[in-house]
Amino acid sequence: MNLDNIMMNEEKKEVIFLLGATGGIGKLLAEELKRNEYIIVGNGRKENVLISMKNEGKIDDYVVGDLTNDEDRKKIIEKIKEYVNKGYKVTVFYNIGILYDYPGEFKNYTNKMIDDSYEINVKSIEKMDNELEKNDLYLDTIYMVSISAFYRGNWDHEYQKTKAALKAHAELQILNSNGRRIIALFPDTIKTGEEGMGSKLKEYPKIPGEIFVKKVVEIINGKYKEYSGFIFEIDNNNIIKLYGINPSKITNAFEYLEKEFIEEIGKAVY
Repeated sequence: MNLDNIMMNEEKKEVIFLLGATGGIGKLLAEELKRNEYIIVGNGRKENVLISMKNEGKIDDYVVGDLTNDEDRKKIIEKIKEYVNKGYKVTVFYNIGILYDYPGEFKNYTNKMIDDSYEINVKSIEKMDNELEKNDLYLDTIYMVSISAFYRGNWDHEYQKTKAALKAHAELQILNSNGRRIIALFPDTIKTGEEGMGSKLKEYPKIPGEIFVKKVVEIINGKYKEYSGFIFEIDNNNIIKLYGINPSKITNAFEYLEKEFIEEIGKAVY
């Protein structure tokens, strides 16, 4: 893609590299971000899906790659450099992860499943952040961390542990942001209409994906900028509520007990 043509023909706010664009939430995010006039560079392992999304106008550009693969991460870094060198403001949005089909308790995981869970849910993101900094790419960053790991009981022990590790990584990045905008999103279970966690957890109420992405884009646009973390929680009446949180002054960690109610944003679905 000719980046000069994008710059001449489209007056847009910034470029968002959506890492994990081809799933249900990724597609909805891409569409909503495009509606808000961002330039979207999609990433995923399925080139055919990325090509279709580009042809349908859901993304502007794409880079195929698996974040767990060293060479693929380098390809993504080089694509980011192309945009940065053209003078674009670039934000990285991590929307990646893996959830197995009900392995249940820890004893049901094989060693490979454990390794893959950490490699995809945590280590690939940590490695990408590390390589961005090594390349002097100190970019605004958005982390998607499923809060259902903390609020939905013991439905998948291993998944809970990996998301807790990702939460800790996001907190550390926020504490060392050095002027960068770092946002952590903690959504309860989301229903996208496609296969994913929302489909697997059939007994739990879920946030309609369309409601979720609209609110996320409002946050990216600067609403509630006094907070660095956001909890999307479904209460006992199946009402979706949004809370703002910041790292605790005592522990330097996000403390859910210190969350501040911001607004009611809709009703949950099953």
